[in-house]
Amino acid sequence: MAPRRRLAAFCTLWVLLPVAAGGEKTAPPLPLAGPVGDLVDEYRAASGADVAVHVVRMTDGKALCDIRSGELLIPASNQKILTSAVALKRLGRDFRFRTRLVMIGEDLVVVGDGDPTTGDARLAAAREETIYAAFDRWAAALKKKGVSRVAGDLVVRAGIFQPPHCHPDWPAGQRGRWYSAPVAGVNFADNCIDVGFTVSGKEVRAVVSPRSRFLAVESHVRLGKRHLWTGRFDEVGRRLTLSGTVTRATASPLPVAAPSPPMLFGCVLADVLARAGIALDGAIVVSTDPPAGGEKDAQPVAVETMELGAVLYRANKQSLNMMAECLFLRSAVADGKPATWRKAAEAARRVLVSDYGLAGDSFSVADGSGYSRNNRVSPAALTALLRALAGEPHFFRSLPVSGEDGSLRNRLRGPVCRGRIRAKTGYIARVSALSGYILDRRGKAAMAFSILLNGSTRGKGYSAHRLQEAICQALIGALDAPATTAPATTPPARRLSPRSGP
Repeated sequence: MAPRRRLAAFCTLWVLLPVAAGGEKTAPPLPLAGPVGDLVDEYRAASGADVAVHVVRMTDGKALCDIRSGELLIPASNQKILTSAVALKRLGRDFRFRTRLVMIGEDLVVVGDGDPTTGDARLAAAREETIYAAFDRWAAALKKKGVSRVAGDLVVRAGIFQPPHCHPDWPAGQRGRWYSAPVAGVNFADNCIDVGFTVSGKEVRAVVSPRSRFLAVESHVRLGKRHLWTGRFDEVGRRLTLSGTVTRATASPLPVAAPSPPMLFGCVLADVLARAGIALDGAIVVSTDPPAGGEKDAQPVAVETMELGAVLYRANKQSLNMMAECLFLRSAVADGKPATWRKAAEAARRVLVSDYGLAGDSFSVADGSGYSRNNRVSPAALTALLRALAGEPHFFRSLPVSGEDGSLRNRLRGPVCRGRIRAKTGYIARVSALSGYILDRRGKAAMAFSILLNGSTRGKGYSAHRLQEAICQALIGALDAPATTAPATTPPARRLSPRSGP
């Protein structure tokens, strides 16, 4: 019998013996240390990765498993748990983003509030709207006021967040990817252009969304033997050049991140206004002026609002980085002063220490999404936050459900785990994380857990996902086991064989 197996087998005996052979008192082993420890030891032996785990009981915070729980590791998208906590504390659960459209002299001015949801396809579909619905309402409001021509400029004021739009830590070579989409005081369609292709004979035509006559798309994509194409924007963000080859028409478009969210916002708005018969005589101008400046003579036209809960849902359920970053930055806006990446990190740290009681050495904040590799957090800090956030309905509902939705839709689908876990996933190169709640049979959070892994996430006969699933199965098995005083009755955890999970 292996040492860990022997430990689990004699766990009951050790609980009944409070005094060690030498006469000194020893703390009883934690109930789940044996079965979870076996899995972690096996994974570390195979991969050499750093793995830390913490599991606590929700009712009283009692630790059920502690494997290097104080170690600081890169959390990837588990950083969004910290960001959610900060946003709920700084903004409040009833907070609503407010994006205003006003006339100042002859200029039509958009005053941004950091809302990341304008034009978001998933939220629009849930409301049975198009991605252009907000702009359609603005066009209708202008026409109601008798405006058929804007004699001045369309000014997009996004200064509530100060540039740069991308965090300095993010990899420069991945700036065109959807998960690297920049953020600003105004945002549209997750700040991406969806690109697809139709093929007729040898002719290849690009199809893009959102549409705008003010956004130039130049395609050099042709039919070829490889499906490999790229899209690049100019520095201004008004011209997208496509190159490469495709082998067929695309069933689903792929997103290309736009470098200037305010310019994308302005180009699409100007096009919607033109389609509604409202001409623009001037230019599309992007401004970084703070939102409170220069509005003495502003004439209100329309306001679009969005509740905090919808943003948390998109940030956590589908792990959308740009939503989390807008929450991160908006939480740092105070006294009319715009946010910067540095100010947001400082504000987050203050809230996590003063309002949630985290030790200052248990985490380090760089960004809000977890895309930066300079974020650090301990599993114990995450479980403490999870316990504190369990009563926040916006947060609880935002977490993916195992085997059912969000980033867990295709994971933890087996009969033991399906529907029994609400958790935040996390992945960047050589980092895998899963932190959240084990639910009892009534759907109530019974345990908070955090599994952080830095190092090899997949190899011959092992994967981080299988480790996480095996640990979750062990936790659910322990929760569902008949109540006894003997922790040895905890069902043995699965081995991490190649067949043990997807």
